[in-house]
Amino acid sequence: MKQWIESLLALQKVDMRIINLHLRLKMIPSEITKLKEKKENTEASLSDAKSSMQKTGLDIKQTESAIAEINTKIEQLQQQSSLIKKNTEYQAMLSQIDTQKGKISELETTMLLLFDQDEENKEKFKEITKEFEAEKSAIAEEIDELTELSGEVKTEIQQLIDSRPPLEARVDSTVLTQYKRLLKAKKAPLAKVNSAGICSSCHLKITPQTMTETKKEAVVYCDNCSCLLYLEK
Repeated sequence: MKQWIESLLALQKVDMRIINLHLRLKMIPSEITKLKEKKENTEASLSDAKSSMQKTGLDIKQTESAIAEINTKIEQLQQQSSLIKKNTEYQAMLSQIDTQKGKISELETTMLLLFDQDEENKEKFKEITKEFEAEKSAIAEEIDELTELSGEVKTEIQQLIDSRPPLEARVDSTVLTQYKRLLKAKKAPLAKVNSAGICSSCHLKITPQTMTETKKEAVVYCDNCSCLLYLEK
């Protein structure tokens, strides 16, 4: 294999690694953002569960207070009824007492439902809290790993960039110019040609004349995608 091919393949290996590392580096911020959003969503669910639990607790206290007030009112009515002489007034008083007892019955039914809801809310809050604590730790660890990876990738990119000048110096300037132009498209500038004359980059067949030049290991470009060609060994 001629020197220009070996030199370009070595340079291409470095450049493609740099491109892939830049792509990986570009993905890291969005990955970190998604992790933070995941944590925020769980925090929001935890907050909602806590609010529901607190609201049900408040509803229970308010219902208990309402029952206590009605019981007080019933006691007052019962005391007043003992002083009533007329039967009609007494019956009216008893009717009021029954009405108040009916309200208590309704409130007690509400209380039972609230107790069930309270138990359900507490269980849900407990589960989400457990999930959040485990998730919070895992997310923090992942973010630290991604942050560390970002630093490592940047270091490797710089090392690869620093290694390029000696490799470029071994390549003819005209060929290097075409190589760089192709590299801007974020694709490998060099492409293999198999024995059937198929370019590995565009997967199209090159002309017989181009194939002949490729076999001579001359500087030749694909008829279709303009990649620099070399024969597959």
